[in-house]
Amino acid sequence: MSAALAPARQLELLLAQAEIHRTDGALQWQEWSCLGVEQGPPLVLLHGGFGSWNHWFLNIPALRQSRRVLSLDLPGLGESGDIDRAALPKEFATIVRPGLQSLLGDSAQCDLAAFSFGAMVAAEMALHLGQRCRRFTAIGAAGCGDLHVQVALQTPPGAEVVWDKAQEIHRANLQALMFHNPAAIDEVAIYLHSINLARHRFNSRALSLRKDFLQALPLIQAQLVGVWGAFDATAGGAAAIAQRRQHFVGAQAAAEFHVLPDVGHWAMYEAPTAINKILLG
Repeated sequence: MSAALAPARQLELLLAQAEIHRTDGALQWQEWSCLGVEQGPPLVLLHGGFGSWNHWFLNIPALRQSRRVLSLDLPGLGESGDIDRAALPKEFATIVRPGLQSLLGDSAQCDLAAFSFGAMVAAEMALHLGQRCRRFTAIGAAGCGDLHVQVALQTPPGAEVVWDKAQEIHRANLQALMFHNPAAIDEVAIYLHSINLARHRFNSRALSLRKDFLQALPLIQAQLVGVWGAFDATAGGAAAIAQRRQHFVGAQAAAEFHVLPDVGHWAMYEAPTAINKILLG
C-alpha cells in the first residue's frame, strides 16, 4: 500500500478488503480471506488496550497471503459495543468466544495471536479452546504482575486541541510507551493511535498489573510463543524479560520465546516482517 496516500485513506483501503461481521455482544469482527493457498488454520488477532484491530495494520496484507485472518475490536474499544468498566479479562473472553465460534464453526482449529492487554483476553480464550487452539502467540503481554511497568504519559489531547499540537503529544506518548526507534513513528502510526484513543471507552491500564496471563500459561494446551521487544517500555528490562522466558519454558518445555532487538512495545508495527515470520511459524 503506497505510503504516499493519506493515513485515513490507507486504513480505508485495507478495511474495504475485509468482510465485516457483527456478532452477539455487539462485537465487530473483520475477516480477510486468504489470497493464496492456505498453509494453516485461520489466524485470529487480538489488539491491545486503548486500541482496535488496526494495531495489526502492517501485518494483515502479508499474513493473508497464506492464511485466513480474523480480527476484532474488543468490547469497549473501536467499533464494538461497551462493556462494564469493572470487567476482567475472563469477562472479555466470555463475550468474544461465541462470536469466534460462529465464525470458525464448532470444531475448526485456529491460531491465536494477541498484543499487550489483548494477550490477557486471548489466554482465557486459549484455555477454553483447548486443543482447538493450535498456536498461541503473545506479543508484549500484559498480566505479568509486578514484572509489568506502568509508563508515565502525557495527558492525551482532546478534540479541541489543534492537530499540530495533538500530533506532538501523540508522538511523545508513542515514543514513551510503544516504540524504541523514533523513525518508526510515522504519520500512519500517529493517526491510528489518535483514532483509537478517541474511540476507547474501557481503561485497561489497571488490569495490566494483574497476574492473569502468567497464571493461565501452564494450563494452555496450544504451542506457546512469547515475543517481547528488547526495549519494550512495559517489560522492565532484560532481567524481567528473562523472567518471562522462564515462565514460558516452565509452563511448556517446548515453548518458543523471541526477544526482538531494537524494538519496543508495538512490535507488530516496528518490526512487522519479524512478527509475521513468527506468526506463520
